[in-house]
Amino acid sequence: MQCDTLPLPSPSAGTVRHLTLWRFGKAGQGPKVCLQAGLHADEMPGVLVLQHLLPLLEAAEGRGDLRGEVLVIPAANPIGLSQWAFQRPLGRQEAESLHNFNRGYAELAKLAGDRLETRLGQDERQNLQTIRAAFREVLTEELATAKTEMAALQLTLLSLSCDADHVLDLHCDHESVLHLYASHARPEETALLCRCIGAKLALLQDLSGGNAFDEAHTVPWLQLRERFGARFPVPAGAFSTTLEYRGQFDVRDDLAAADAGHLMTYLTAIGAVAGQAAPVFADALHLPLGGAGEVFAPQGGVVTWIARPGDEVAEGQILGHVTDPMTRLRLPVLAGNAGMMFRRELWRSCLRGQSLAHVAGDSILRGGDLLSD
Repeated sequence: MQCDTLPLPSPSAGTVRHLTLWRFGKAGQGPKVCLQAGLHADEMPGVLVLQHLLPLLEAAEGRGDLRGEVLVIPAANPIGLSQWAFQRPLGRQEAESLHNFNRGYAELAKLAGDRLETRLGQDERQNLQTIRAAFREVLTEELATAKTEMAALQLTLLSLSCDADHVLDLHCDHESVLHLYASHARPEETALLCRCIGAKLALLQDLSGGNAFDEAHTVPWLQLRERFGARFPVPAGAFSTTLEYRGQFDVRDDLAAADAGHLMTYLTAIGAVAGQAAPVFADALHLPLGGAGEVFAPQGGVVTWIARPGDEVAEGQILGHVTDPMTRLRLPVLAGNAGMMFRRELWRSCLRGQSLAHVAGDSILRGGDLLSD
């Protein structure tokens, strides 16, 4: 086990922030796995899960059970952790630019594509290493000229994981079931992860817009395959996913400890830890991200719910109500499509037209940029 402190460039005189990185196992031996939490710094469930995972990894290393390299960044956003206003954390967007900390990562295929023209060959395994080396090169160059602390943070996180086999980015929603976002590239691994951790829903999309951290690892391989696939074999590259560990208030030691144990099951199943993996959960629903329909507030007022996250609902079903306290008018909140209501907003007040919940179904309802701000 090794603990590294990675400084970020100082944004102002007399200040400096840093990332803390825990390394387990040996580089180059077995699969490389990167886990991080708190990229949205107002989301604590995943941060606590990794606190419980660290001693499990330390014990596994002490027993000689590690078969790969595991990197853990337990708090991936020191900038966001310092942003508070009116006694509330504001860790989703960077305060100076209002840029979402989980959007706008470097486009690796665009940055590395030209230099790969003369480096790729007919050996797919060699091309895997060649592409990863090119990713490391371009990120080193970009990091050397990063103009802001925010840019340096994103480039540093990506440089640590760009050559990983498995990348898990731990988040949470407002109120939700345990679910995840993934691409279509590795369906078997998506199903395995769901069965290991107990996810209820997997939302699948190859390109959802915004270049979030998870897609910054999967989209480049898709784009390189489109560019070079007719001439050179290009592998699928990394399996990368965003894990939504339920809701913002689901922060409990017993829950986090169980979740950490389930992550160890997954690490064992993919060969990063020695032993026999026995996933105990049924597979999740696998549905298109474009089939996640939004539910909107019919008026401003007080929100009360009937349906809970995880409920199967019908199109047109009443999910709750919004009451206008001035007029006493009470209007229903209706599901626009059938499926699982997997998430809802935390706040119990709303504005007219505000998004209040999402229902995941199997029919495509929307396209373009599918991620919220």
